[in-house]
Amino acid sequence: MQRKNRHRPPQSAQAILQQISQVVHNPDRDRFELWVAGDLVGVLGYDTEFRDGAPTITILHTVIYDEYTGHGLGTRLMVGAIAYVRNQGARLRPVCSFTKSYLDAHPGIVPLAPA
Repeated sequence: MQRKNRHRPPQSAQAILQQISQVVHNPDRDRFELWVAGDLVGVLGYDTEFRDGAPTITILHTVIYDEYTGHGLGTRLMVGAIAYVRNQGARLRPVCSFTKSYLDAHPGIVPLAPA
């Protein structure tokens, strides 16, 4: 009996980058960092303030270095930030255009702060 040769389909660059990337919260610098194979390739900066006793986290900017754009890594940073916002019981204020676009595409994913 002859065995069929079963190969996995090749993975896309996006899938590989997602697997080897790591989001790290750096509270000393008020940002989330995206690391790929030991290199810092992106950051998401934020600011925290308290209004009416509740935390509000403002996302100021999201930056992915040029050679890593277009692979979903900005979304990976955003997912890490949203998990943090939820864990803190905070509201989110998006200033960053990427964050605004992401939240428009995923309404209700996290409580928003009034403008």
